[in-house]
Amino acid sequence: MSAGLDRRWIYLLVFLALAWPIVQRYSLPPAKMNSAGRMFDVMDTLKFGPGDIAFIAMDYGPNTIAENKPQSEVTIEHLMRRRIPFALYSQYVQADPFLKSVPEGIAEKLMKEDPTQSWAYGKDWVNFGYRPGGTLFIQSIPKAENILEHLKEDAFGTALKDIPCLKDFKSFKNVKLLGQFTGLTGTFEAFVQFFQTEDYRPTFVHGCTSITVPEAYIYLDSGQIVGLLEGIAGAAWYSKLLSDRFVKRAPDDALIINTSLGIAHLVLIGLIFLGNVVGLVKARERGVPG
Repeated sequence: MSAGLDRRWIYLLVFLALAWPIVQRYSLPPAKMNSAGRMFDVMDTLKFGPGDIAFIAMDYGPNTIAENKPQSEVTIEHLMRRRIPFALYSQYVQADPFLKSVPEGIAEKLMKEDPTQSWAYGKDWVNFGYRPGGTLFIQSIPKAENILEHLKEDAFGTALKDIPCLKDFKSFKNVKLLGQFTGLTGTFEAFVQFFQTEDYRPTFVHGCTSITVPEAYIYLDSGQIVGLLEGIAGAAWYSKLLSDRFVKRAPDDALIINTSLGIAHLVLIGLIFLGNVVGLVKARERGVPG
């Protein structure tokens, strides 16, 4: 088949298969992902008291945005819908723009869905920004006697003690949930090892790229994390569960990107099948046994 068909047509077909669902905002039901379902159940039932917050570590950049960004988006959306305050942070400098744009985009989407509701920076979330130091910084948070004094300011220079959603935040034990999303090596393991004290560990959920899923299962089976989003497929199933709960919800990037990849895979499978059929027919025409 390769001898009779210019490969540029193949590239065009794959491009169209990828682009059409994205342009049309079209989505198909995703495959069920049990680990993502477990994470949804945890996120939906976890109890938060006065002063409690969720801590969301968005340790990704443009290189893994296709998988990690939809994962963080569905998690943040769930927190917003439950009116749970959260703090965003990253140990990866290229994530800095997403710490601002992702929650703002979700808030805008939710307010468009229901104009009677509102979400705002400072009231519903805070951006700690990019923090250098890697593992040393992660270790410092559980050890800090006063986390607000330790971190001092948000990403925009505002004193954390002046931010409304942190007014009752007292100690590390008020961090009820840790969500970490990454495609980087070593960042997830640092949280597993060091984001805890001798007598307290936050509920931990994680989103990873598809290539690191086998490693993440080890931590899921051990109970060190209680929920897992496996690449874009995990984010898509989580998004589907949100849509089942909130019927006015529009398809998001998780569902659309997952659909785009699925259709492109079907096109590739079809081309491989067609190529083998053509090759078999030509072989028989030449008298070669099939």
